[in-house]
Amino acid sequence: MTPRVCVVIPAWNAASFIEKTLATVAAQTFKDFEVVVVDDGSADDTKLVADRFLQAHGLRGRCIKQANKKIAGARNTGIRAARADLIAFLDHDDLWFPAKLAETLAEFDAHPDADLVCHDENIVKDGKLARVSRNGPLVPDMYGKLLFDGNALSPSATTVKKAKLFEAGLFREDAEFDTVEDYDLWMRLARICRMRFLPKVLGEYQLVERGASNKIVYHNTNLEHLLRDHFKNFPAPDADVRARMRRRLGVMCRSAARLLIAQGDLETAGRYARRAVGECPTDWKNAATLGLWALKRLGS
Repeated sequence: MTPRVCVVIPAWNAASFIEKTLATVAAQTFKDFEVVVVDDGSADDTKLVADRFLQAHGLRGRCIKQANKKIAGARNTGIRAARADLIAFLDHDDLWFPAKLAETLAEFDAHPDADLVCHDENIVKDGKLARVSRNGPLVPDMYGKLLFDGNALSPSATTVKKAKLFEAGLFREDAEFDTVEDYDLWMRLARICRMRFLPKVLGEYQLVERGASNKIVYHNTNLEHLLRDHFKNFPAPDADVRARMRRRLGVMCRSAARLLIAQGDLETAGRYARRAVGECPTDWKNAATLGLWALKRLGS
């Protein structure tokens, strides 16, 4: 019998914590699911630990071992292997509450025209609640909201129809989309999906800071690539759209500058802070960030 939903879990060097994640899947009150763990070229015993857990708890599913393709490629492998018509994503270190699948499937049942359901999450850092992420909200132009206001969905909180994932083209595996592959997919889905946001906290996202300056720069370089790729959807943007584009790039640069200031990399932070002002000089937050950088520079 075909399961109602497939839980897709990309995993890399996760042997020490994958059992904790899988335990929250086994604890689901809704039981008509399968699990596909994708071991993405781990150097540890991720596959062995996952296989043993699935067997010991009688869970339908399997762990697929593949050469490392990074998270987009791992998720795509899981999607292609799924038998169910619905895909629920769960990253290898995130956790679900027991009612996660039951509440999500109830939302699909109550709204048969829905293609995607996303709920709220607790953001946890070092075992402590940092904040609650309120995903969404739904607006008439969801594509525009995501592009100009930023990401509003989280993989471990999102369940989507498999057919829509294939229609959108799955996660892009190009190196230029690494770390922003989910954001990119949500935007492409927003153009073809009927989305719903469930205002309930049904899981935990484990916050891992990017830390090193090179990781911050890597992420923001790819984020800018993504934004400019999507800006091309406006072949002849009017003055208002061009202003929104520059404002979005300014926010991106400002965020990077603040992270780099916190890391103490003032040289790179200065470049991003100056770019933020250059992109959108009318945003006082950009000027404030440049001022903060200048003060830190004077004090160093």
